[in-house]
Amino acid sequence: MITSHASTDGSEPSATSSTAHRTSLIGALTAGGRSVVYQLTSFYLRTPLKLFRPARFDYLHYLRVVLTGEEKKPLNEVERQRRFKRFNILNPKYMYYLENSSLGILMKALNKYGWKVIPDRILPPLVVNSAAGVILYTSYLSALTHFANVRDEKSPLNNPWDIWRSGLLAGAAQALVSSPIDAIYTRSSTNELLSSAQKYDNLWLYGRDKLKEIGLIGCFGGYGITLFKESLGFAVYFTTFELIKGQLCQSLINTIKHYDKLKYTIRNTKLADLLPRKSSQSRKEEVSMEFMSSKEEKWFQRTFTFGGGITAAFLLQVVQFPFSKIQKVHLSRLEAFDIYSRSLLKNSETVPVTTSPSIKIRVRSPNSRRLHIYYNSYMDTFEHILFIHKNTNSLLKWIYRGFVRNTLAIIPGTTAGLLLLDYMRNSVEETLIQTPFA
Repeated sequence: MITSHASTDGSEPSATSSTAHRTSLIGALTAGGRSVVYQLTSFYLRTPLKLFRPARFDYLHYLRVVLTGEEKKPLNEVERQRRFKRFNILNPKYMYYLENSSLGILMKALNKYGWKVIPDRILPPLVVNSAAGVILYTSYLSALTHFANVRDEKSPLNNPWDIWRSGLLAGAAQALVSSPIDAIYTRSSTNELLSSAQKYDNLWLYGRDKLKEIGLIGCFGGYGITLFKESLGFAVYFTTFELIKGQLCQSLINTIKHYDKLKYTIRNTKLADLLPRKSSQSRKEEVSMEFMSSKEEKWFQRTFTFGGGITAAFLLQVVQFPFSKIQKVHLSRLEAFDIYSRSLLKNSETVPVTTSPSIKIRVRSPNSRRLHIYYNSYMDTFEHILFIHKNTNSLLKWIYRGFVRNTLAIIPGTTAGLLLLDYMRNSVEETLIQTPFA
């Protein structure tokens, strides 16, 4: 819980700088911890490329594609069977999954490319993912601290409206940073990654050239969907966590304390005590009972923190998963129009206005403004989704297809991020209380 300590005696500048430094430190450590746990719990173990459904910034996605594409499967199967006969330790089925796990992919890449693969092909998505997490958590903590200071409430529990607004702002900040990365990630097909592996040994250079190819407008194509998805999702995410960890936990603790107090009073109250006596009354006022120890209270708080983290991570996926699917459809269609526009640019002849009968986007001459195309692309995407709904008669089933597998892969990382955020926040605040401005 965030509690604002107002500084006195003219120490406001130092308090502000200390709070900003604390917020950045907590955001950085939380993002790094969340990233590591997500990779350790990821279970994308299947080899066929078409079955890979990585998250937004899967660090090993590029290596999976490159290593799988370079393998010759018939020869590889023979070598694998020989290895199993030579080392009869594990079942071939389990060995297969182990080799294609995150750790197995990393070991294969290190054996093939050496240690240079870490800064060239693993570090870029790792840095981008951590930076997005730093921006998310730092924006949330900064906004929540600001709203708490403006409200000037002394309650240790955060106001739900402040939590909701802070989550909205944090999601909007992450959407702004993540849009260019989403554009690169979505528009990098398997064939393109395999061909780029021969041209680029460094993902930094590939990302730079890809951004130049997409352009500034293309990087933020579909930003409206991303903004709505991130803002609404993380507003629900942080609000759920804070309410369960704070208000719900404290309410249960108070209820248990009141119940124990009532039970103690009933057991220890005699008929004679009901008569007004000044001596006994004064003696009762001096007695102070603790109906719950601090150890039990911390146990309740940790339990609700863990439960709140799991619940918040689950609701985050409930909100964001449908928008992620719509976003993929939208960006894939924008990529198709980008390819068509580039083909027009190669032709020196002036091309008249062309319109596809099944879409609403009008591709004019090569010098036409792309902003007009991206604006109309929203209507085209939603008409495409309406077309899917008419054909399948179950839009909800299509939107949430693959939800369980995706959620089971993501919940450990997001829950660990919240738990680490809460632990770091409490630890730093306890340190600052003991040594305020050391």
